[in-house]
Order: sequence, then structure tokens, then C-alpha cells
Amino acid sequence: MPGIPANLDLSFLRGAELVQVCLGTWQVQFHFAPQASVSVEGDWELADEEGRIIDRSSDTIREEPFHLHLLLQRVVVGAEVSAPLSFALRFTGGLVLRVFVRSDGYESFSIQPGNIFV
Repeated sequence: MPGIPANLDLSFLRGAELVQVCLGTWQVQFHFAPQASVSVEGDWELADEEGRIIDRSSDTIREEPFHLHLLLQRVVVGAEVSAPLSFALRFTGGLVLRVFVRSDGYESFSIQPGNIFV
């Protein structure tokens, strides 16, 4: 099963500050300073410090607002890879962004630098 390799190294994101979130119809982009980005075409979820899901991707039209702005100006303090299905970024304040691999064979996410495409 294709997916996230167990040896995916996301350590270069540690210490990066999230400075921009871009919402699109089929993609959410997370831009970090210094230069790094994560573009997500698959599913994602945002959890608070107690593990409660406070936002997630949706294939339907949303009536409620996104809460991804809560990540702005937060710094990545850690990353964890749960190969082959997901990875998570932990931010200051306890927020966790988890990104999942799509099951339909389409691109799930990309990470720059590194030209990482899953």
C-alpha cells in the first residue's frame, strides 16, 4: 500500500512558525517561516491540547467556520509519523495538525523543501 514512508524526516519543520494558511476548494496550504510549506489535498484534522478534534476537512459545503487560524504564529515543536497513514505536527500551545493519506489514489499532500509528494 503506498503511503507515508516510515523514515519520513520532518525534523526540519521543528522551530518553524506558521505564518499563512490558504484555503482553496480542493487544497489547504500551510506556509512556514523560514521557507517551508505543506499543501494538503487529502484529509486533515486539528486537535486541541487535550486531543479533542476542533476542526477537520470535509467533502461537503461547510456552514461552520474553519478554525485553522488558531495555528497562525504558532511554532512547530515536534512531528510524528504514523506510517503509512498519517503524520502530525505539534505546535506551541498544544495544538496538533494531523494529515492523512487519501485512500482513493490521488495526491494527499506535498511538503517543501524536499519535493515530498504522497
